[in-house]
Amino acid sequence: MSNNPRFEVVVSFKDFMGKTHNIVCKNRKKLAEANEFLKMFKTESVKINSILSEYPVKMGKFPKKYHSEIKMELANAGFSAVSNYLIK
Repeated sequence: MSNNPRFEVVVSFKDFMGKTHNIVCKNRKKLAEANEFLKMFKTESVKINSILSEYPVKMGKFPKKYHSEIKMELANAGFSAVSNYLIK
């Protein structure tokens, strides 16, 4: 039996919707893969937040007059599926 402690790291990420994602990594290779995978989500979240921050929010929602503009801008950035989810 080894005296070395087991390597176990939990990588956490909070997305633009506020949901926390936890990934358990048992070795350093998996940790590097998880960090690369989450780096993609972080860059996408920054893009989505920068687009959405340009529009006003009333009572926790975007006013209807901005829906088409927001959907078009998100679709141009490659987030058409996200636009359908965010704005109904």
